[in-house]
Amino acid sequence: MRILVVDDDPVILDLLADCLTEELGYHLHMYDSAESGLEALHTSQEPFDCILLDIMLPGMDGIQMCELLRQTTQCCSTPILMITASNEVGLMARAFEAGATDFINKPLKPVELTGRVVMAGLLNRSLAKAQHTMSALSDSLKLRFEEPLDLEVPGMTSILAHENQLLRCNANCFVMTMFTLNVSGLRGIYRTVRSPAFRQCLETIGTAAIETLGQHNVNLSYIGNGRFFGTVMDRKRLDQDKLNEEFEANLLATWDFTQTGVPVPPTCTFSQVSPQRMWSNLSASDKLRDCINVEAGGNHLTSSEENDLFARLNNKLAQEG
Repeated sequence: MRILVVDDDPVILDLLADCLTEELGYHLHMYDSAESGLEALHTSQEPFDCILLDIMLPGMDGIQMCELLRQTTQCCSTPILMITASNEVGLMARAFEAGATDFINKPLKPVELTGRVVMAGLLNRSLAKAQHTMSALSDSLKLRFEEPLDLEVPGMTSILAHENQLLRCNANCFVMTMFTLNVSGLRGIYRTVRSPAFRQCLETIGTAAIETLGQHNVNLSYIGNGRFFGTVMDRKRLDQDKLNEEFEANLLATWDFTQTGVPVPPTCTFSQVSPQRMWSNLSASDKLRDCINVEAGGNHLTSSEENDLFARLNNKLAQEG
């Protein structure tokens, strides 16, 4: 259990070190000021499971530090135990308003100290589990086949950010190639696997596409209905046949059945949206909107056809196995 301790009293630090030893599974990181403690949090590669703060500190006090910690993503829910020799009600109220989880009174009693830290650790694990469950549930409820998704792939952006980028182009006219990447049979995958696996399918496809287009100044977004939309701000023309060949090899090399739940990657095809090469920011935005509003995408398969295609693929693989 990693614990950040901020207290300027050497006696308290020694007592904490004697009670919360590494042999018992505690790893203390001790600092004598709020400023040094905040710096440690900023540079730490791993999160802390619990934070012990003395209320009365030189410079920034413990309550002010607690308030700052609650404003960060890193420590917004980490248990924070305030150490104090005061029983002043107003002081405690201020600490709770700042986000304190609990108090430990001075003089420190080893049994009470250990008990409160143990409870803080249990609370931290419970919160982490609840957040993971809520995140998965939220993802499951929000994930719809027709809707765009903001995928966690380096080099990809949300469709809204993509459109804003086009609209911010200051030149009256610029050279750009627009393309789509159409995924055949994706609806069947969507109906077969769970939401996290479906997202993993899309992220694997997006990663392979970014890798394939690495030599170009590309921006890529997933726009729903099994389609990715991309723009290349480059005078070079795209060789669609070469792109499709390289992409297929990249996707096959990175596809992971254990993560996607799909035995083989789906067929994906790059297609140029328009032969037009010169665009204004408004005409580019309009064309992007046209692509989003195309209901069937570029694969021209109905829902039942996609489901049948995926079912036949599974049957074939089962027979071969």
